[in-house]
Amino acid sequence: MFLPFSQRGKIWEPKALELRRLAPVGVNGLIDPWGLAPKVNLLMVAADEKLLGSLDDEYRLHLLGAGGKMWSGGVLPITLPDGNRICILNPTDSVGRRKSTLMEEIAHVHLKHKPTKLVFDKGGVKFRDFNEAQEKEAFGVGAAALLPWHSFFHEINDGCTCAEIAKKYEVTDDLVRYRIQITGAFRLYKARQRAA
Repeated sequence: MFLPFSQRGKIWEPKALELRRLAPVGVNGLIDPWGLAPKVNLLMVAADEKLLGSLDDEYRLHLLGAGGKMWSGGVLPITLPDGNRICILNPTDSVGRRKSTLMEEIAHVHLKHKPTKLVFDKGGVKFRDFNEAQEKEAFGVGAAALLPWHSFFHEINDGCTCAEIAKKYEVTDDLVRYRIQITGAFRLYKARQRAA
């Protein structure tokens, strides 16, 4: 198996390929997280005006306006009677950002990560617990599923820019830059950009 240069990349790539087999899209095909979500028992619910309509205007407008930059999405930790769990994405994020957020949530479920919890005190919500290792793994595996090493390496080696790769895979430039760094391909990317 052709694996990334970095240690984390070598660990995460096979897990991402498992997700790609569930899709199924093969080694190089574009993965559709919305089509994959039901296969890991995620029920997508649109966080639109209709869903958020029961909130006070102040809260709804905050979540979809200024507060929209503070959240990307999440999965409710409660399992429904049919085995599904509800996943909500921020509708104000770009399609590329929602795609990576959804793949991260799919990876959490696929990897059987323990859901985080809200911790309360007398004044209400105090904080959400956080498992940094789980978050890094889910994001890394999700990114690897969206940008599979087999084809991603060839894009880099052929001198494609971050923007060109992002457009081809319908993701954000930031995700492409992250994947270049996390796979250990930064030197290769820089060398090919200078040669182009």
